[in-house]
Amino acid sequence: MKLYFILLGCLLFLGVDAQNRSIVFQEESWNEILKQAQKEKKMIFVDCYTSWCGPCKMLAKNIFTRDSVADFYNRNFLCVKIDMEKGDGPTLAKRYEVAAYPTLLYIDEYGKLKHAVAGFQTADVLIQNGKLALAGDMTLEAMQARYDSGERDVSFVKRYMDVLFQACRPSLQEKVASEYIAGLTDREFYSRSTWELIVKNLSDPFSPILKKVVANKFRFENIVCKDTFDLFQDYIFRSAINSFVWKDLQASTFDSQRYDSLLCYISTLNFFKVPQYLATLYAVQAVVDGNMRALLDEMHRSVDYGIFYDPDAKLDFIRAFFRQIERTGDANFLKEADLWLDDLIAEAVSGYFRSEYMKVKARIVRALGNEDLANELEKKAPLVRMQ
Repeated sequence: MKLYFILLGCLLFLGVDAQNRSIVFQEESWNEILKQAQKEKKMIFVDCYTSWCGPCKMLAKNIFTRDSVADFYNRNFLCVKIDMEKGDGPTLAKRYEVAAYPTLLYIDEYGKLKHAVAGFQTADVLIQNGKLALAGDMTLEAMQARYDSGERDVSFVKRYMDVLFQACRPSLQEKVASEYIAGLTDREFYSRSTWELIVKNLSDPFSPILKKVVANKFRFENIVCKDTFDLFQDYIFRSAINSFVWKDLQASTFDSQRYDSLLCYISTLNFFKVPQYLATLYAVQAVVDGNMRALLDEMHRSVDYGIFYDPDAKLDFIRAFFRQIERTGDANFLKEADLWLDDLIAEAVSGYFRSEYMKVKARIVRALGNEDLANELEKKAPLVRMQ
């Protein structure tokens, strides 16, 4: 009987779908990869990743190591992994319009983009995307050509929008979706299917379509719940505002015309988050003016008035503009930020927020030259996160 169980255990072990192989990624420069692809007459598969991207790591660990995936990609493609923030990465990210991570590119041997998909992929989907790229008739490139040549069949346009969404091509998504939606009747416009197209493809609050949506939000009451509409409205305005917030505003070009238009537009809205938007934009202007005293005063005023009543919004506000103070390197303002962070840490409503404020403080004290304290804070922050 004992031998029976031993044999059964061996059979069960042998029946396990062991995963021993992995995609083999080349390590040569991009120019060398192109030469090799031309020599082997193979399409290039590029995993565009960054060191901080969680889904990128999951893809590398759990999907690229599947035997079925490894066998298919090693047989059909010349495979490359490129950190988009190092070496050839930034140049290639700009050339191939990589806007999200991970992004997977399918490029011919002459460097021409044939297909692209963004985001985590299951093994089956990844293989299917590879087959689609090899076939060529339903790729991003092929569908762009059909659209540019004037094809406007509804089923094709909807499929093309799906391909653009999967590839994360925001400019084209907005163009194609706007052209399609503009041709709808009023009844077709105020429908669930159109709402889903809007949410997936449009994000610029100045888009005529989104202006119509915001101005007629009551018309969507029977289509989506109020909370869903509010979440989307918040997303489009915060995205526009954050395009200013996270830049090094004194080192980059400031689009004053868009800023003024956004400030004016937001001021006309009847939306409960308008005070937060305005406070953030006023803080942006202080940074652009190089007036850190005005920035800190605006920040204190906004927090003291309870404008950022939501702990997440308050954290984002503090984190974003303390980054601007950090960039100045001004010891007086850094010390003031450091003292304020002590209060924010003490007042935090949970371990999560205490941990996040500790991380911000670590950056500030490091900017002040206290590397030991910064390291200590970064070490302690994860320990208090779940308290």
